[in-house]
Amino acid sequence: MGELDAYVILYGQDADNLDRAITVGEASTMSFTIPDLAAGDWYFAIQVVDTQGLVSAPSRVVSKSI
Repeated sequence: MGELDAYVILYGQDADNLDRAITVGEASTMSFTIPDLAAGDWYFAIQVVDTQGLVSAPSRVVSKSI
């Protein structure tokens, strides 16, 4: 955790086009709620940002029906 700076949550309603992003600036955060998601299927991936600003590749995409 010492080199982690933030997480980027990528999300959208098309698994092949995660067109929205939220940066969670506290790397020790283990849960986060994205407000105001409309009904339907949503897809999510996460990236990690280290203290030097390097960004990982996106994780595997997961889904949730709202």
